[in-house]
Amino acid sequence: MARVQVSDAVWAEFRAAAATPLNLRLGELVSREVDRHRSRRLREGQLDDAELVEALERAQELHADLAALVARLEHRLERAESRQPDSADRTSLGLD
Repeated sequence: MARVQVSDAVWAEFRAAAATPLNLRLGELVSREVDRHRSRRLREGQLDDAELVEALERAQELHADLAALVARLEHRLERAESRQPDSADRTSLGLD
């Protein structure tokens, strides 16, 4: 069990503000810290071969997620642009 060293008031406010259960929130925090630590070790050339392969796999997953995000945003932008009248229509509607 971990102990958190903050005042009771800070802890109570944190618990009230947390939108997710504390065990999940703590898990997210631990994962972020581990990711930062690994990134630092990667930049400093301290990863072994297995860790390098894991880092590459994570990078490929992030790349795929980013590509999907960009595609979705481009699709939404195209839809929004197609719904807007062109400049001739805007003039005839008195929008310019």
